Amino acid sequence: MLMGACGIIDLIVVMKEMNTAHVSGIELSHLRVLDLLLKTGSTVQAARALGLTQSAVSHALRRLREGLEDPLFVRVGRGLAPTERALGLRAQLAEALAAVERVFERSEGFDPGSLRATFRIGGADYAELLVLPRLLPLLATAAPGVDVTVIAAGDAVEARLQRAELDLALGGYFEERAGLMLRPLLRDPFVVVCAPQHAPQELTLERYLAGRHVLVTPRGLPGGMVDERLAQLGLSRRVVARTPTFQTALALAARTELLATIPRSLAREFSRTTALTLLPPPLELPEVRFAALFAASRQGDRAHRWLRELIAGVIDVSR
Repeated sequence: MLMGACGIIDLIVVMKEMNTAHVSGIELSHLRVLDLLLKTGSTVQAARALGLTQSAVSHALRRLREGLEDPLFVRVGRGLAPTERALGLRAQLAEALAAVERVFERSEGFDPGSLRATFRIGGADYAELLVLPRLLPLLATAAPGVDVTVIAAGDAVEARLQRAELDLALGGYFEERAGLMLRPLLRDPFVVVCAPQHAPQELTLERYLAGRHVLVTPRGLPGGMVDERLAQLGLSRRVVARTPTFQTALALAARTELLATIPRSLAREFSRTTALTLLPPPLELPEVRFAALFAASRQGDRAHRWLRELIAGVIDVSR
């Protein structure tokens, strides 16, 4: 058990809610398990997020049940449902763990220059093109021991975060999942890109629909925001090519007569080195909400939080 943390846990949690004779046997690691079980309702997911075996999580839950004299969770289907006592501890538990984090932040200053780590980031080339050219030079200066591996997780990105196979995911389309947190980073409007020699003086809806299009499907799903919007209007376009990468779509738009409807930040980045014409879409489209997705268990991780803040700063610069 971490020295110094126990007193805070005793003060904030034990004195407020956990006043039993056996509570002194509960350790900080047990409370982290309880926090994850409340967030995920699964011993498997909690074990993966904490880097523990499932038996270790079950052992911690058993100690918590003994110390608090309450079952805390009951089996419902394949998951665990918290008891009233467990739900009543949620706020105090979050307060206690946050207090512990603040103590160790004050007593042990975080130095990114001494960090040795590899962060696994899930995402399409949207994230790579938008983030990496600005992020890597900063890492080389501030944290030369930090490496980044980008993994094309496709439609499994949320599940891989839950299994702790990824440290972070970046992108514009995420599903809500238990135990995951979303940090919005950028609202990115669409533009239509094409080769300069094929650019019309004015891109009307009629010309847009008459054109041939390339569609980006990074998650392997059919259609997209543009086609959904057109369908709402009773319209459709001719998609002649589908690709999982934005870079391929941009290259096709630059070298053929195809049109690509792309987030503006990517189109601007690509147009720095390739001749492209950027045009406003001839119909109203929702913005892409580019965000970071990560496991709730990593929220207080200082190295992880430092990387999130660095990426947020990079995105802000790119606007």
